[in-house]
Amino acid sequence: MKVPISWLKEYVDFDATAEELGDRLTFSGMELESIKTVGSDYEGIVVAEVLEVVAHPGADRLKLCRVNNGKEELSIVCGATNYVVGDKVPLAGVGCRLPDGTKIKKSKIRGEVSYGMMCSETELELSDDHEGLMILDRALEPGVPFSEVVGPPETVLDLEITWNRADCHSIMGVAREVAALYGFNVKTPEFDVTESDELIEDSAVVLLDDAEGCPRYTARVISGIKLAPSPMWMQRRLSLCGIRPVNNVVDITNYVLLECGQPLHAFDYKTLVKDDMARVVVRRARKGEKISTLDGVERDVNSNMLMIADSEKPVAVAGVMGGEGSEIYDSTDKVLLESAYFRPSDIKKTSTELGLSTESSYRFERGVDIETVAWASARAASLMNQLTGAVACKGMIDKYPSVAEPVVIKFRPQRARDLIGVDVSDDEMFSILESLKIKTVGHENDAVLVEAPVFRHDLQIEADIIEEIARIYGLDKIPLVVPKAMIVPDADDSEFRALKVCRETVAALGCSEIMHYSFLSAASLDVFDKDDGNRVVLPNPVSEEYAVLRNSLMPQMGEALAGNLSRQVECASLFEIGRVFLKGKGGEIHEEDRLCVGLMGDVGGAMEIGRDSDVSHENMFLWMKGLIERLCGSFWAGEMSFSKTSTPYFEDGCALSISIGDDESGVIGLLSSEIRAEWRMSGPVAIAEINVKKLLKGVFDIPELKAVPAFPAIARDMALLVAQSVTHEQVMDVIRKSAPSELTDVRLFDIYTGEGIGDGKRSLAYSLVYRSLERTLTDEDANGYHESIKSALKKKLNVEIR
Repeated sequence: MKVPISWLKEYVDFDATAEELGDRLTFSGMELESIKTVGSDYEGIVVAEVLEVVAHPGADRLKLCRVNNGKEELSIVCGATNYVVGDKVPLAGVGCRLPDGTKIKKSKIRGEVSYGMMCSETELELSDDHEGLMILDRALEPGVPFSEVVGPPETVLDLEITWNRADCHSIMGVAREVAALYGFNVKTPEFDVTESDELIEDSAVVLLDDAEGCPRYTARVISGIKLAPSPMWMQRRLSLCGIRPVNNVVDITNYVLLECGQPLHAFDYKTLVKDDMARVVVRRARKGEKISTLDGVERDVNSNMLMIADSEKPVAVAGVMGGEGSEIYDSTDKVLLESAYFRPSDIKKTSTELGLSTESSYRFERGVDIETVAWASARAASLMNQLTGAVACKGMIDKYPSVAEPVVIKFRPQRARDLIGVDVSDDEMFSILESLKIKTVGHENDAVLVEAPVFRHDLQIEADIIEEIARIYGLDKIPLVVPKAMIVPDADDSEFRALKVCRETVAALGCSEIMHYSFLSAASLDVFDKDDGNRVVLPNPVSEEYAVLRNSLMPQMGEALAGNLSRQVECASLFEIGRVFLKGKGGEIHEEDRLCVGLMGDVGGAMEIGRDSDVSHENMFLWMKGLIERLCGSFWAGEMSFSKTSTPYFEDGCALSISIGDDESGVIGLLSSEIRAEWRMSGPVAIAEINVKKLLKGVFDIPELKAVPAFPAIARDMALLVAQSVTHEQVMDVIRKSAPSELTDVRLFDIYTGEGIGDGKRSLAYSLVYRSLERTLTDEDANGYHESIKSALKKKLNVEIR
């Protein structure tokens, strides 16, 4: 928000310098971005009249002009084309200096002598408009110093206004803040509206079909307009605030927007007329409707979007942009002036869906003051009386079916003192609240009932009122206090300690932690899986890129690995601990914390240094499986098992479901080739996701101590010939159930398929270790244990002992 100091001082008197004011505003919650001085003393630059314009004899794109500077006629060579004979322009003669320090010299350009330079607004450092010369009021006399036309240099504050302070997106809004900070009153402009005898009801009718989307809509009809450039003071203020002047009607609507924060729209009256009456319908878009907006783009609209329509078709996207054909033309002499309040969520959604943001939508989506709607309409009508010679029809159409009620909040002064940490007296608190237009309307026990002004949408609860007191009192006055931590004996912080242990353990295994936002685009989730109804979609997202709450950590993990690879990081081990959001069949939303691990490249270090070879899918899968097994063992999670599963985002045959005990707890697999192709990843990528609560349920359990073995162990190997459908997990399950207590370790050390095995079969070789805690085992003991296990395997799985 750009705030010219001279304009601000029309509403509130203050003596502080721009720097002092900037500091006060910053400590009250409005961050000062910059202080800029616009303009110069323009010494020697005067108003000149263009007397003659002819083509330059030696250049196609230059003009040779004769101008009168009030003292003499001069020849000027100029490249601009936006002027005609009779126009008045700023002229910097020979010897003058421009604001950037450039000295104007007599020069010969393509054979013709130029005795100065006619200037644009950019060259005069008034704005960024460099498309042509600055055209001045023709009533000005040649020779008048340019400094008298534009006034002295102007100081402009550039303020960063937070989303919640919609009331400060105007000069008067900032003036209210300044008045509260310095203890002054705000001066509201006084004006009258000149009206004709013609009743507004005889010229226009407004149908409010959607009072929820548009709680208030006003219209005035103003006729007798004479289009012309706005006076220099208005053009100057618009330019200082970053808006390009157009003509007096458009400039007035923009001026009032900047002044009070209320967007206005002026329709050419003729475009709305049917049967001698202008008809305005505020409704939702109909199926199949389209509208060409003022920027020349034809846009598809849907039934969620609010439209301003005539009797047949939309003429504007409500709160965003007018339609092509309804704008102000050179022939316009009568307008219908719209001033309205649109529901912020509707405007935000429409603006986002259309990819169209304007000064109006920027304010409407944050919330304007519904009570200022009529004032802004009257203010614009009064300025049109003064600057266009127009008169308004008698009265104003005001569709306001449900008057906005101010919010009443319980406020406890002692609670404010406790939170702020400063002994602010009750009198000082209520003085601050009064300066912010927050009224006291009653009492209730130890609380005071206060009423927030309608324009303060951000004041909803007691904490908001306390924050107002703190920032106006002065955040810089609040003493710094070392925070105190209280020890609560019965407090259970085991969840946080468990997460800390989890992070440290995964990091110790060589993984780097990453973090993402909890929301992302639907397109990112679609890469992994289509929506099955369990996604939580935000009703009013900041943008389409952050429209859905994540239901898995894997899409963002995949994007992170792909992003690293695109930056020539070919080997990465990443993990994230974060929350996911799931929607149940009944629409209820629940959350859970998950751990996601992603591996890419030679993270297992199995490849030889300098060897030009790719990581195998098998190695990548086993590295990830081993990492998850190590984590489960480190956290005493319980017995972990794996079972085959199938998902659209993992390669067929390369996906396992993880179970801890009897609970399905996560999934592990290799990304499908389709997803890797989407991200230009050629090598295998392993990703695992597991429920944190189930993984860490035993992290603080104290393991049962076992005696150190005092007797030697005996190892026996066995090779099993099994069907391809028999899994290692099935074999291990039979071994565990049939083994004696003396079996201390089982390890699969070889898998073989090929010649001599037979079709549909494979060989699994295991090493089994037996040891007793009470005595030295004999070969006969070990052989007996071994044979009993073999027998169980033959019986349960129909294996063949090789």
